Amino acid sequence: VSYHAMSKTSMMRIALLPALLLLTVEAVLPRGGSTTVPRPAFLELDRASLPDFLGMAKVRHGDAVKAATGAYWNGDAAPDTSEIESIQVETHQLEPPSTWSLPDFADEFQNEIKVTSGAANGGDSATPLFTPQECQEVIDAAEAHFAGTSWTTLPSGQYDVAGFWIKSVPAVHEWFNRMVSHRLFPLLQREFPNFCSSISQLVVDNAYVFKYTTETGRRTDVHTDSGCLSFTIALGGDYEGGGTWIEGVGTISMQPGHVTVRPGGVRHCGQAITSGTRYIIGGFCMHRGKVEYARMLIGLGAELAGKGQLQKAKEALEAAILINPQFDGAYTHLAAAYQKLNRPDKAQEVLEHCLLQVNPGNSEVAYTLGMHYFDTDQMNEALKCMDTCLEIDDCDVESMMAKAQICSKQGKTTEECQWYETIVSTPGASKTVAASAYSNLGAIKQGQEEELEMYDKALALVPDNFQLRYSLGSAYGTRKEWTAAAESFRLAVDLTEDTEMQSKTLKLLYQVAVQQVQQDNPNGFRSQDEMVQALRSVMGEQNYNRLAGGR
Repeated sequence: VSYHAMSKTSMMRIALLPALLLLTVEAVLPRGGSTTVPRPAFLELDRASLPDFLGMAKVRHGDAVKAATGAYWNGDAAPDTSEIESIQVETHQLEPPSTWSLPDFADEFQNEIKVTSGAANGGDSATPLFTPQECQEVIDAAEAHFAGTSWTTLPSGQYDVAGFWIKSVPAVHEWFNRMVSHRLFPLLQREFPNFCSSISQLVVDNAYVFKYTTETGRRTDVHTDSGCLSFTIALGGDYEGGGTWIEGVGTISMQPGHVTVRPGGVRHCGQAITSGTRYIIGGFCMHRGKVEYARMLIGLGAELAGKGQLQKAKEALEAAILINPQFDGAYTHLAAAYQKLNRPDKAQEVLEHCLLQVNPGNSEVAYTLGMHYFDTDQMNEALKCMDTCLEIDDCDVESMMAKAQICSKQGKTTEECQWYETIVSTPGASKTVAASAYSNLGAIKQGQEEELEMYDKALALVPDNFQLRYSLGSAYGTRKEWTAAAESFRLAVDLTEDTEMQSKTLKLLYQVAVQQVQQDNPNGFRSQDEMVQALRSVMGEQNYNRLAGGR
C-alpha cells in the first residue's frame, strides 16, 4: 500500500491587479458644495444615479439611529457633566498619505486621536474617566454572567476573541448606559465640538466587551470600525503585552479607566497579549443628523454582495467611491464584487488604483497584489508586497504564510521551514494559520521523527480538520502503525463532504484494517465471516457498510 500525505496547505486570499488612468470630474459632496477630485477611470456608475444612492444611505442611517436609540442610552442632556471637568486628554495627530481621507466628516475630525491624559504607554493619572473600582464592576458582572460556561466569541478577521455585545448582558448594559450619559458622551462632545454641539446628537451604534487571553483570543485583525467615532476603554486585568495599535500613531497602552477616542475610519487592531487576561470595552457612535454617506454605502454594498446581488453591490460601492475616492474602505469590496462578476481585469484595476493612488499602506490590498504576483510566478515582486504587509503588522501571519509558499515555489525549503516556525511562535497567531504551518512542516518532514509531532500539534489547534486527519493516517500507515492509522482515517472520513475524498479515505481505511487484522491474527481466520467481523470492528460498522455499498 502506498501512502501520501495531502499537499501542503496554502493559506491565501484571492489575488489580482494591472493598469489604470485617472479622469478629473466634479464629484457630488453630500454635505453641500462640490470640489474637483480625481475620479478613477474604472467607475461605471452614471452620476445621474448618485442621488438615488444618497437616498438609500439616508434610509440606512435613519434605520441605524433608530436601532441604536432602542439599545443604548440617548438623551437631551447629561444629568451631570461635572464628572469630566478634571479629565485631561493628549492629542495624537495622524499622518496619513496626502491621498487618503477618512470616509466621512474628515474636516470635523481633523485626523485627531484623543487619549485621556497619563494613559498613553501605561502612564499613571489621578483622573481616569472611570475609576478602577468601576472597571472591576464590569469585569465581575461579565464573569458572573458567564459563570460555569464559556464566553461567547466575536470575530475579528482571521481571529476570534472572547467577548459579547454589551446590550446582551443586563448588568453590564445598565452600567454602560449610566456611564454613557454621565461621562463618555460629554467627553466626546467636548473633544470633538466641530462634530457635535450637544450630547443629544450622539447615539451608540454598538458596544462590546473583549476578553483577551492566550486561549480565547490574543488579538484582533487590523481593521476599521463600523461607526464614524470610536472609543476604547481599558478595564484592566493582569496581563503582559496588549495595547491598541493605531496606524500612523503606534501602540497605545492604557491603565484601567482610561479611554482612547478616534475616528472610526482609522485602521487599528488590538495587539496580542503574551500572558494573562486583558479586558476592554470598545464601541462606535453616530450623529443623529449627520449621514455617513460613504460608510453607509460601503455597508450596503457588502450586504448586497453577501446576498449574491453583485451588480447592485458594485453600483453601491462605486457610489461610495464617487462620494469619497480618497477613502480606501470600498475598494477591496468593489474588487471582490468584480471578481465574482467574472471581470478580473476590472478587479485588478480597482486594486491597483487603491494601492498606488489612495493608500500605499493598505496591507490588505498589498497582500492581494502580492498574491497576484505569486499566481503569475513573479516571486520577487510578491515578496516585496509581503514585506510591505509585515512592515505594517509584524504579526501578520497570513503574509508570513505567503512568504513560506513563495520559498516553497523557489525550492528554498530551509527558508520555508523558518517562516512556518516563525508563524507558530508569533503571539496571537490564529489557530487556523498556525495549524496550517504545523501541517506544512509535517509534510516537509515526511518520514522523519518530527512528522507525527507536527501533525499532532496542528490537530491540537484544529481537531476537526479533514486534511490533517488524513495526513496523520497516511503518516502512521507509512510506518505500518496500523491501529493508529485506522483511528485517524475513521476520524477523517466524516470530516469531508467531498465524496471523492471520502471514498478514497474509506479505501485507505479498509487497507489498513486488512493489515491490522492480519497482524492481530497471524494464524488466519476459521471463516470468511470471522474475518469480515474483524474488519467491521476495526473500520466501524457504518464505514464498512458505506464502502461495501459503494463497490
